[in-house]
Amino acid sequence: MHRLASIIVVVPLTACSSFLESLPEPPGQTPTIEAATADLKRIAGEVKLIEPLEVAGPIQAEPATVAPWIICLRSTSPDQSRQIYALFYRDTKLVSSRFAAIVDRCELQSFVPLQSGRRD
Repeated sequence: MHRLASIIVVVPLTACSSFLESLPEPPGQTPTIEAATADLKRIAGEVKLIEPLEVAGPIQAEPATVAPWIICLRSTSPDQSRQIYALFYRDTKLVSSRFAAIVDRCELQSFVPLQSGRRD
């Protein structure tokens, strides 16, 4: 009887444990375009995006994504198609980047020119 009582108490607790682990983590600190400018320019160089560049975001990513924030990046050069890249951030740190997917919602965003960061 004592063994049955132990099982009745322990089994529901294990279910709660796995449920709590599956909850999405909080989004953390939102990155800013100004703070991400160096990352944006570095990624643009790596994927060979031609200036002038445009950015959108940050926007909250879908819960199943690698990081909670996305900044979208594209070139406005007529020599390039409108390829959009998604940069993923967690607590203002770049986690990864890739060609934007539909789930990222980059194509629905309003883009603005990426400022060079230089003051004349």
